[in-house]
Amino acid sequence: LKWLKCTTHNGFRCHMSREEMTELLQSPLGQDMEGGAGSADENSGDKDSAGLAWRNLLLRYAIDVPASLLFWYIQFQPVTVTQLYIFLGCLGAAMLLWRLFLAYGSQRQTVEDIPYTCAHVQSNGRDLFLVATVHISPRAPQDVEAVIRSTRPDIAMIELDEERLDRMRPLEPRESSAEPPQPKLEDLQMLKVTIPSAGAEPERKMTIHTQRAIWNAELAGTNISGEMVFNDEDPYGMGEGGHLDLNRSYDQSVVLARRGGFDGQWAPFALKAHKAEGRGAKAVLVVNTDDNLPLNRIGTGTLGGDLKIALYTCSCSLPKVPVLLLPKTEGEQLLELCQGAARGIRAEFDVREDAYPRRSLAKRLCQSFALVFSGIGVLYGIIQCFAVEVGGEFLAAEDAARAVGIPCVCIDVDLNRFWSRLGMALLPSPCNLLNSALSWLAFPRVCFRFLFPPRDNVDVFGGMILHGLSFPLKTWVAFILAGMCASFITSHLLELLGSGAELGAEQVGAVKKEDREDATMLIMLAIEMYMLPQIYDAVAASRDEAMYQSMVKKCRQFASRRLVVVVGAGHSNGILQRVRSSGL
Repeated sequence: LKWLKCTTHNGFRCHMSREEMTELLQSPLGQDMEGGAGSADENSGDKDSAGLAWRNLLLRYAIDVPASLLFWYIQFQPVTVTQLYIFLGCLGAAMLLWRLFLAYGSQRQTVEDIPYTCAHVQSNGRDLFLVATVHISPRAPQDVEAVIRSTRPDIAMIELDEERLDRMRPLEPRESSAEPPQPKLEDLQMLKVTIPSAGAEPERKMTIHTQRAIWNAELAGTNISGEMVFNDEDPYGMGEGGHLDLNRSYDQSVVLARRGGFDGQWAPFALKAHKAEGRGAKAVLVVNTDDNLPLNRIGTGTLGGDLKIALYTCSCSLPKVPVLLLPKTEGEQLLELCQGAARGIRAEFDVREDAYPRRSLAKRLCQSFALVFSGIGVLYGIIQCFAVEVGGEFLAAEDAARAVGIPCVCIDVDLNRFWSRLGMALLPSPCNLLNSALSWLAFPRVCFRFLFPPRDNVDVFGGMILHGLSFPLKTWVAFILAGMCASFITSHLLELLGSGAELGAEQVGAVKKEDREDATMLIMLAIEMYMLPQIYDAVAASRDEAMYQSMVKKCRQFASRRLVVVVGAGHSNGILQRVRSSGL
């Protein structure tokens, strides 16, 4: 049943992850039934559900097959330019009339005052307000703020993961923020410090909440304890002259150091960790420059910075020494104690599990390479060169949620999972080949629903037009130029693959030299027809499922009854369909 439900979403089959498939296949048939066996009514209901699923599946293919044959037959019919313009004019007029009817002639199933680009669904006693956005649109942040103000939700959810949100946040707090945002206590690492007795003063214990480095979880579950040491000659933990200083060993100690370096010296957390590891330290405690800890993990840097660290340390791996960032007040107290007569101060903590994504330099280089040659990196890179704000609606949602005192949580998959799914989707396995073929059967139906959206769906095409009308000239120039450059890269990459395959076929005699150009074009077309449904599956459909599951989990975790979800327009109807079919 779960597989059948996945096969019918949006006309394209959503991939189940290996873990989900394994869990589904290995779970006993009666695990959800009391005593291992269900009642006759339950068994009957399961049979009815299975029968209904099969009927729906067969009915869908009964519609898709003739519709696809008719659609592709018409595509290959010769038409004059006049006939084409008449058809496009009639199609545009019909689309406009349908949208006028949706906007003014039909009753939208909501009593809330929300923009046309949004949707409202009630399910399981919960109200979902979904805001469909275009990430470079100036209108998107306004829609988000208006919906959060008018609907008074319990929680806001955004189409990001913690890592991407952390990168998007400005270095300085926004003007709308009354005070700098504080990290969640459940995300911080608890550090226990024991100060031995000295004279008449008894033994003291301190508990400090610290921010942790992204690589700490590589040692999850490990107990780190040791004597705290501070080197007056090397207060920043960088070693003499910025090179590894092995003259003084920190044998099994916990090193205390200040943040940064001498006179603005480049001193990232990862380099401090590598240097401390080379001198035998068990952990590094860094004293922050103020009492406000970063919202998310420390140790994230640019690709250029990671390459520079690799050149310094001759290592592409993550540091093997955990790093904690202490608030300034508590850190200065420890510095005074270590510099004074106190000896034997001990630090201890149990390294926590962490779902925050982390990756080695090698993996990061591979992902950056894929980002550039897929065209995505070029697209967003050029847009950002024109100083066009990308994803402003997500920061607006976070600020609006903070203003009304509700949590704002991330529901999207991280980049590691994204690239893993995309790689598995593009692998030309028999299942993937069959999926692409069946997806093209559904193309006419999906195209019709895109041009003439059902009443309760988000009008993606109309929403794009409304968002596009809010673009300033600079955004249009950046968007067109970025699209052309990204298209240039992807088209030439496809041409390279097609010409390589054609050359091999020509050498074995399968293709004649005079047919080289036609064969190359056919190979490129075949590659595109296989890849496009698979890319949609990995980039859109599988993320729709992941975000829906995360929405359900967050609703239960926070006991929310009213929620605002901010996602790109391409994800909106996939999420809505899952909410209507499976609930919240």
